[in-house]
Amino acid sequence: MERFVAIIAPAPERSPIPPAIRTAIASAEGLSVMIDRDDLLIAGSGGAHVRRLGDDRGAVIGPIFATGKSDLVTLPSDFAPGGEPRNPDRISKDHWGNFVAILRDGAAGFHVLRSPFGRLPCFHAMQGDRLVLASDMSLLSLAGWVSRGIDWSGILRRLALKDIPSPSTCLTGVQELRGGSYLHVTADGPRITQSWNPWDRAGRLHWVDDRDEAARMIRRAVSTATRASIAGTDRALLMLSGGIDSSVLAAALGTHGCPFTCFNLASIGAIGDERHYAQMVASHMGAPIIEAQWDVGMVDITRSHAWSHPNPLARSFMQGTAHLLGEAVATIGADITIDGGGGDNVFFSLRSIAPVTDAFLRGRSLSEGWSTALSIATMADVSALTVIGRAAARAFRNSPAYRWRPMTQYLSPEVLGDEALGPHHPWLEPPRGGETGTAAHIALITAAQGWAEGNDIRSPVRHVTPLASQPVVEACLRIPSWWWSRQGQNRIVARDAFRDRLPAAIVDRRTKGTPDSYIAEIFAANRQIIRAMLLDGHLQRAGLLDMPLLERALDSEGPVQGTHYHRIMHLVDVEAWIAGQV
Repeated sequence: MERFVAIIAPAPERSPIPPAIRTAIASAEGLSVMIDRDDLLIAGSGGAHVRRLGDDRGAVIGPIFATGKSDLVTLPSDFAPGGEPRNPDRISKDHWGNFVAILRDGAAGFHVLRSPFGRLPCFHAMQGDRLVLASDMSLLSLAGWVSRGIDWSGILRRLALKDIPSPSTCLTGVQELRGGSYLHVTADGPRITQSWNPWDRAGRLHWVDDRDEAARMIRRAVSTATRASIAGTDRALLMLSGGIDSSVLAAALGTHGCPFTCFNLASIGAIGDERHYAQMVASHMGAPIIEAQWDVGMVDITRSHAWSHPNPLARSFMQGTAHLLGEAVATIGADITIDGGGGDNVFFSLRSIAPVTDAFLRGRSLSEGWSTALSIATMADVSALTVIGRAAARAFRNSPAYRWRPMTQYLSPEVLGDEALGPHHPWLEPPRGGETGTAAHIALITAAQGWAEGNDIRSPVRHVTPLASQPVVEACLRIPSWWWSRQGQNRIVARDAFRDRLPAAIVDRRTKGTPDSYIAEIFAANRQIIRAMLLDGHLQRAGLLDMPLLERALDSEGPVQGTHYHRIMHLVDVEAWIAGQV
């Protein structure tokens, strides 16, 4: 993974970069100084993926590709024609990848751009009049950042809206530049602007009008993203559940000549054991498979493996995943790991009446609306008339915006009116005339952004998530929302795109496995520790929890029932992260 640290001093005569920090960065192991000027210092690591523009105009860190292509762009000629860096909006339109670009704007200012869905982080903080940026917190510290403690508003937002990415973090004064946005830095300070918005590529003005072409478009996009992701790879390890998303990646990998091994994780109980499906896919692709089983003993719930990240994004059960993934990587000598995370969202797996509304309002005939209603009704196990009635009501709502409801279970009634509980994200604001189903799809894509740009898979080698990438997202946005469902099946366009490359039992599979039984095991094995952590912990002392309700839930004995343990484990994960910061 590429790393970088940068300091921008737009007014060096007033707030110069301290010589001691320049020296510390220059002598840091693994870093190479790319630009060292009075107003700009950039250092990075990552070999060919760290490139300096001529005349110290800036640098690009991370792989960058031309739109629709999977071959690396040569810099600087393709990136800065005529000797001047391109406008950030144009860069996001013409390029994709996993990069951060730091560029002079030609007017005593700077642009810092992060690619949409790019996995290279960009954290930043103000140090006086200087802006310090880095790919991780240790490098941010190297640039002079000093912790000012927990941002409790950020913690509350994380508890209620963990799936909605935010530029604010849970550390005071630290921000994250989200993908598809850029900072414009001048002597007056930084300003954030959106350079990429899904609404500019979605809706009826952009829809394809042929279902077969839609499937071909998805296949091309997945192929492009996968091929770019595995460039230079000798042996890949694919995290394969046997569900449609990871199976699509297996099919895509099989076309690019990259040797790969499948890796399947199972837990006790049928819902967590998908080995049969994974074996079916691996056999069909002629790929070997490694099978492993989660174990409660691999997890220490008091320790967050995201302690070095400014957000509590780690789920404790993923400690078991990291342990077993590391063993599998060592066994086969893999130099890259791949997962299908975000596929559910990007391929619009949502049991919602929103696409039914679109089908009736924008479809070619009433039969499209009726067939979509039947499909959604089958998935939701309700009557078609119920679906149609709700879809009609949705059509008359003032705004097509998707209503993202915060998770408030076990939160104190005293904080429920806090502004942090509002689902603020520019992608969740549809333009006038926007489609209801498209708004719901983009809401899911917003959550996929969070996964792509900061997930909790700890791989010992480079890790990629090709489905949650700009090429695949942009292709999916061009498909009418109601086309994603047919005869009670979701993600139907993705299924059709790879129907000829996968076993029929996989393409037509309707069940979906989850790690729920493993999480329930962890909860049951740690009841007393959980009780101590939450009833006398940092969240409790901050007044964020509904203590009477939580205490009653933790007092229950016997087998784990219901789904409340999921929420409690999320509280535990956040509590463990806070303990690692104080």
